[in-house]
Amino acid sequence: MQLVKKTAIKIIIGFVVFTRVTHAQSFSLKQAQDYAIENYFESVNAGLEIQKSKARIWENIAMGLPHINASGNYRYAADLEFDFDLSGGIPPGQDFIAVFAADNISQGKLEASQLIFDGSYIVGLQAAKKYSEFTELDKEKTNNEVKKMVSSSYYLVLISDENINFLEGSFENIEVSIKETKALVKEGFLDETELDQLILIKSDLESTLQSAKQSKDVALKMLKLNLGLELSSNIILSDSLGGIMQKINMDALFGQQFDALGNPDLKVIEARRDLLRLNVKRYKAQRLPTIAAFYGYQNTAYQFEWDWLKDATWYDAQNMGVSISIPLLSSGQQGAVIKQAQLELTKMENNLQYARRSMSIQFTNAINNLNTKNSNYENAKKSLKIAEKIFLRTSAKHKEGLSSSFEVSQMKNQVLQSQGKYIQSLFDVLNAKLEIDKLQNR
Repeated sequence: MQLVKKTAIKIIIGFVVFTRVTHAQSFSLKQAQDYAIENYFESVNAGLEIQKSKARIWENIAMGLPHINASGNYRYAADLEFDFDLSGGIPPGQDFIAVFAADNISQGKLEASQLIFDGSYIVGLQAAKKYSEFTELDKEKTNNEVKKMVSSSYYLVLISDENINFLEGSFENIEVSIKETKALVKEGFLDETELDQLILIKSDLESTLQSAKQSKDVALKMLKLNLGLELSSNIILSDSLGGIMQKINMDALFGQQFDALGNPDLKVIEARRDLLRLNVKRYKAQRLPTIAAFYGYQNTAYQFEWDWLKDATWYDAQNMGVSISIPLLSSGQQGAVIKQAQLELTKMENNLQYARRSMSIQFTNAINNLNTKNSNYENAKKSLKIAEKIFLRTSAKHKEGLSSSFEVSQMKNQVLQSQGKYIQSLFDVLNAKLEIDKLQNR
């Protein structure tokens, strides 16, 4: 019976673990970037802005299309201006008297208008189209920033895993050393202080390992947030640090030239400049005449008692025509508005020139920074190997009684410091490459 219970428990635990694994989403770095572009809130909002801009285009087009409005009203004249004695009814051939004598008036109207010419309307159509292009470019810029953000979060989780692996390996080595030292102390070959020193190292490692696991948990939640996932969801990262580093061609990166035409930040600024140019044209176009056609139809009923089916006298009227509005004098107001718009355009052109130079310098600095970080990474990798070799030699000597646990402790701290520098330098290299990718929109 006990065996059956244990078997059932194992099956249940296995099923739960299997369920969790099968529901976990797996992401390579590229898949994580693509997923975030579709689901991260800033990317989603940028997509909605594109849809909004397309609706704005039609809003501007519709301003130049026919507009038709219908309206109706009823009013009761409580105190008539004219007083007629109509006790015998309206005299034959004098129905017009109802217009003055009726106290119940109903009216229906139909009005139509069509814009024929408006300079600012034409510029407005151009501006709406340009704004739609601007939102597309802004979406590209947002996607570029999201890719960098997700990549950095992805790297941080992998770096945290690497750090935990280092610490767990060190923890296992210390446990083996403690076990061996206990035996030597028991035999009287070593003093108990040697054992206490190793136990102290183990205690420090436990604290460091716990902190590393908490840091990984935070990094994982941040990655889920940047992906647009629920924080409770399970994810698996299919790329490894080694695989990512192997794909990086340092020589190709160092040989790149800055692509100003492909930089999304510069493209957004250029689009803003173009919108300001159209703004100047819009204000200038307001000096041109505005021409519109109109048509109106109305039908009015005059009644002594409000009843559309009884003694209603209806009068209809139609009118149509063309209206023209010509701005003649604004006492310099319109000129001042145009001047302000031109100055705003000049400011944006200055900003664009500065941004081009600044981005070029940023790219040069990013290349130099990657070169420096890569050198630091190579040095840290060599230092870590040397520190591990020194620790292994010191541990071997400690087993033979040729070195103290204090020396083992020093060497272990040196290994931990080298591991920390190696992990940080690796993270720095990846982030330095990300900065170049962002500037090159890759």
